[in-house]
Amino acid sequence: MKQSASEEQWRRLTDTLYKSPYDAKAYLRRAELYQDLGFPDLAAGDAYKALLLTDEATDESGEYHKVALGSLVDSKDEDVPTDVYARSIASKCYRLLTSNLRICGCVKSAFSSCERGLAVDSNDIFLEKQKASIIYEHESLRDSQFDPAELSDQGSVRRELYAWNTHEPDRFSTQSLTFLNTELSKVAPRCSVIAVDLPLLTEDDVLAATKVKVKQLGIFANEDIAPGDTVLHETSILTANNRLHDLLCDACSSELPPISSHQPIYACPECDDTVYCSEHCLSVASSTYHPAVCGKDVDAIGKDTDPKEAADALYLLLLGRVMALSETQDLHPLELKETKYIWGDFIHPNSKYVHSSTASDSTIAHHLPFSFTYNILSPLHILEKMDIDIYANLERYDLWIFNTLYAKLRGTASARLSTRDGRPEVCAVHPMWCLANHSCAPNVRWEWGADIKFWARAGDEVVRWGPRKDDEAESRWAGGIGKGQEVLNHYCDPDLDVKGRREWAVGALGGMCVCERCLWEAGGM
Repeated sequence: MKQSASEEQWRRLTDTLYKSPYDAKAYLRRAELYQDLGFPDLAAGDAYKALLLTDEATDESGEYHKVALGSLVDSKDEDVPTDVYARSIASKCYRLLTSNLRICGCVKSAFSSCERGLAVDSNDIFLEKQKASIIYEHESLRDSQFDPAELSDQGSVRRELYAWNTHEPDRFSTQSLTFLNTELSKVAPRCSVIAVDLPLLTEDDVLAATKVKVKQLGIFANEDIAPGDTVLHETSILTANNRLHDLLCDACSSELPPISSHQPIYACPECDDTVYCSEHCLSVASSTYHPAVCGKDVDAIGKDTDPKEAADALYLLLLGRVMALSETQDLHPLELKETKYIWGDFIHPNSKYVHSSTASDSTIAHHLPFSFTYNILSPLHILEKMDIDIYANLERYDLWIFNTLYAKLRGTASARLSTRDGRPEVCAVHPMWCLANHSCAPNVRWEWGADIKFWARAGDEVVRWGPRKDDEAESRWAGGIGKGQEVLNHYCDPDLDVKGRREWAVGALGGMCVCERCLWEAGGM
C-alpha cells in the first residue's frame, strides 16, 4: 500500500471516529489498518478501545452504554442478533490485541488477553494457537513448568514521526528560531539557539554514520563565558514525582520546608492536599495545569510503584502533567510550548526525519520502551480520572499522540535519584536545557533541584581524554566557553567508560554516541 493511499485511509477512518466516537467497528477497522501498516502498538491500542466499547454496549450500567449500543446496532446487519454481533467484535478485538501486544514484546499482557478472549469463545483456533505458542516459547527458554507471572511485559516500538502528525513544527524556520531565542534569553541571556549539523546515530557502522549529518538545534555562547559562570538557569512546570504523600511542591517538585520550621506552605484553596513551595508556584499552577486535576482522584496513579517500574511511572506522570496543561490551557498536547519544539529522536535510518511509509520494515530500530500498562491502560485511566471522555476527545488524546509525547519526554527528561533507595523519584523536562547537545566531554556542569542550572566547567572540572590528557599546557583543559562555541551538555555520567556511555546512548538517543571522546576511546580516531 502506497503512503498516500494508506494516509488517506487513515484520515478517512479517523474522521469517522471523530464523527462517531463510540463506534467499536470503526476502531476495529483502524486497528486492522495499523496492523497492516506495521504499527502493532497503535493496533493494540485501537483494539483495546474497541473492546471497551463492546463491553459498554453489552453492560447496561456502563457510562457509555446507550451511545456504544447505538453505534453497535447501526454497524451490524439487521438479521444478526446484537449479542452475537457483540461477541464476534470482541473476539476480533482479542485476536488483534493478543497478536499485536506479542509483536511489541508485551508477552504477559498478550497471554492475559489470549485467556480472556478464549473465555468469550473457547473454540477460537487463532487464540488457542497463540496461547500454545507463548507457552512453548517460554518453556523452551526455561527448564521449568510454565508460569505466566514470569513472562516479559516490557517491549519496545519505533520512535515514529507519523505521516498524519501536523503538529511537528519546522524547528529551523525563522519563526521557530525567533521564538526559541526569545525563550532562551529569559534563562540564558548570554547564549543563542542555532541550527547545527550532527552525525546520525546508529547501532551499526559507527564510523560510517559520522559521515551522515542531520540538522539539529544547539545552544551557542554569544560571548566568552568564564569558568564557573552561570550559563543557564531554568525552571519548569513540566515536572513529576512518584512519591505518594511526600513533602514536595506540586508545581516544581522542590522539597517543602518541614512543618517545624514554621515557614509558609501554600495550598490550593479548593483541594487542601495539593501544596506548593511558594505563592508563585501556586499562581503558575492555577493558570497552567492544576484546574484540570483539582479535586480529581489522580494523586495515587503512578506513585510508590515497584522499584523496577519507577522510571516508567515518572514518564507516565509527566504525560499526565502534559494532559493537565493541555486541558487547562485548551491547547493540543503537541502545541504546548513545553513540548512543541522538543525533538523525539524520530530518525528513520533510510530517510532521516521523513515518515517511514513501510513501517513493517524489520530493519527499523525499536528504541521507544512500550508496555500495555504504561502506554495504553494508564494514560486512559488518567484521562478518565480527569473526567475526560476518552472517546469523544480523540483529536487530542489519540494513542499516537501518547507515543509522540513519550518519545519527546524520554529523550529529554532529567531525573533526581532518591537518597533513600537510589531509584528515580523526581523528574522534569526543561525545554531550553534540553536544546544543549550531548557530549561525553561536556563544557558545562549542571545541578537539578527545583530548577536547573548550567555552569561553565572550571579547569579542575573539565573531562580529560585523549593522548595529551595529562599535558597541563593544553588550552582545552582551562575551562570556560569561548564566544561562538557550542554549549555541550552531558545526558549521562561522563565518568562511565565508553561501553557504558554508548549503551546508555542507544536506549536514550537511538544510537551509539560518536562524540570525539567516544570515537577516540573506542579506537576510531
